Amino acid sequence: MERGGAVSGIARRMNGALRPDPRTYCGAGFPGPAVAELADGREITACFLVHDKQRKETKHAKPYLNLVLGDRTGTIEAKVWDDAERLDREFGPDDVVGVRARVSVYNERLQLTVVTMQTLAVTDDDLELFLPSSPRDRGQMGRELDALVDSIADPALRTLVARCVGRKTTLGRQYRIHPAAKRNHHAYLGGLMEHSISVARSADRLAAHYQEQGARLDRDVLVAGALLHDVGKVRELTARRTFGYTDEGQLLGHILIGLQLVASEAEAVPGLAPDALLHLQHLIASHQGRHEWASPKVPQTLEALILHYADDLDSKMNPAIAALSGVDAGGWSSYDKNLERSLFRPPAFPPSAEVEPVEPAEVAHVLIDLFRG
Repeated sequence: MERGGAVSGIARRMNGALRPDPRTYCGAGFPGPAVAELADGREITACFLVHDKQRKETKHAKPYLNLVLGDRTGTIEAKVWDDAERLDREFGPDDVVGVRARVSVYNERLQLTVVTMQTLAVTDDDLELFLPSSPRDRGQMGRELDALVDSIADPALRTLVARCVGRKTTLGRQYRIHPAAKRNHHAYLGGLMEHSISVARSADRLAAHYQEQGARLDRDVLVAGALLHDVGKVRELTARRTFGYTDEGQLLGHILIGLQLVASEAEAVPGLAPDALLHLQHLIASHQGRHEWASPKVPQTLEALILHYADDLDSKMNPAIAALSGVDAGGWSSYDKNLERSLFRPPAFPPSAEVEPVEPAEVAHVLIDLFRG
């Protein structure tokens, strides 16, 4: 078994017990192998976040614990067969634990058989090790977000969006770290920013296309709406330890919270046109598109229609891309409950044959020969 350092050094006293921190527990191997790196037969020492804990009994009435453990790369089921009663009292969901365990395969899925387990003392600075995080670099996404905000030509509307998502504001810092959902799509740190940037870019390109078709569109309101359509999720969801719903989120939902946030920030923006604010609020209120999808309004402007479909598409493409990420050409993904289907990766097409460029003079000679023939 991979051995970590001895339980010594930095430690914290919690609930009367001395608990090591993750670095002390794992030693030089901190934080241990990631979930995505685990393989059958491996013995590990690692630190994980407890997502779920259930106490069960074997057919002989012996208690055991069924756990879901995770880090930023994913989750894995774990079983604790020994000392389950004592350990059941010592930790729960949202705790970080150090485990020494054996990896095996059960029902075609990897799982851990825990040999020893200890609750750890962890600071918020280390939580990014244990929560899933955007595969994209957050610094780069932050720069892309800033560029989108700067691209809004209307000064007052640009100021309003900057107050909501800017890196120097409390609301903006929450926006840049928050997940976009508890599950289903962009359910990881930085997911809200990643999703909003993607929707804004798609909406911007769709607007340019339809403007070429003669549509009259307010590009500033559309980009602002794309960046702010989910801003209420900073208060609907928690981003500490595990992702869940706040009381406010359960009682109001992110659309109503978002409307409140935007209205509050708008009060501090002089010169903001009331019509522009009302249109922006409509985009937020209608972006989910249908009453049965908990949308207070259906889209009733061209900008609102574009935003709804760009948002809906991005929320489906994110899990679809993830589902196919490990699938070879010609293979199928596992069934996705959110998408209600399995997905197929078509076989790779053969490379097209390279065609030598033809000089215009040669084309002319060919055409002359055809006419003469």
